[in-house]
Amino acid sequence: MQEEVFHEVADEFINLANQLSEDWATPMLSAAFMYAAARYNVFHLVDGANSDSDHRQRTIEYLCEQYRRMIEENLDELSRVPVSLRRS
Repeated sequence: MQEEVFHEVADEFINLANQLSEDWATPMLSAAFMYAAARYNVFHLVDGANSDSDHRQRTIEYLCEQYRRMIEENLDELSRVPVSLRRS
């Protein structure tokens, strides 16, 4: 996937979160988005025919590692932006 398109799609989710933040608290929205991402990813990564414990563990490790990398990338990017200019 091209990085530009990837970020456009991610921005759509951020825009939705910003809209929902008018009615919901940020911690609840953050938890809901993580839960939704987990449900979506598990549904698409795990097929019923391959639900053994090794496959399950590899899936968990893969998703956790990807999320960790994304958090680190975003923290690094945010640290380069002056506090006065930060927004979602």
